[in-house]
Amino acid sequence: MSLPPKITDNLGRESFGGSQMWLPDPMFVNSGCGIIAGLDAIMRLKGEEGMTREEYFNRFFDAKDYIRPVMIGKRREPKKVFGKEFFGSLGVSAGRFKRGIKKLGAKEGMKIKLKTFRFKWWEKVPEYLKSGDPLIMLFLSPFKKVCVEEPSGYKSMCDFHWVTVTEIDGDDLWVSSWGGRCRMSVTELKRFGVILRFYSVSLEKQSDIV
Repeated sequence: MSLPPKITDNLGRESFGGSQMWLPDPMFVNSGCGIIAGLDAIMRLKGEEGMTREEYFNRFFDAKDYIRPVMIGKRREPKKVFGKEFFGSLGVSAGRFKRGIKKLGAKEGMKIKLKTFRFKWWEKVPEYLKSGDPLIMLFLSPFKKVCVEEPSGYKSMCDFHWVTVTEIDGDDLWVSSWGGRCRMSVTELKRFGVILRFYSVSLEKQSDIV
């Protein structure tokens, strides 16, 4: 298991990882989840277990220059793409995430190694979690809604979203999303129309270098 960092607000309450929902900029509220997932992974690899929200904001605005969302147009105005409204950005693509997290790691003095998998993920996730390295999931479900249980209740998610996987127990997949510990159903995620990609983020060892 690799737990996300704890971010403390001004009342002393601790989160379960970072959240784009804290940000004042609507564009990053709409598309910051990939940056959050990458930043949380880098923090864990550095051994940073937590910080204040203000400190986290500073790290986020640095990380966004490396893990960069796909922008829409020059003006930061809501635009509709395939019937869905996006505020200035489509979010972080898979390619940009992979390139960006390696660049962010290099900036932090680390060589990042990524292992990606898709098929029979429910069998592979437990093994990857045993390593303790951050495991990130890209969720893509444009047509089918998937239920997510978060601390404040339930929501139906039908979109493009990055989360950090922290645990799998039977049909329960536990993730860090929106600053909370959230639960998703393995059965629902295995259904046709839901596309998942997993990224194990680790430090490149000398033995990995040929």
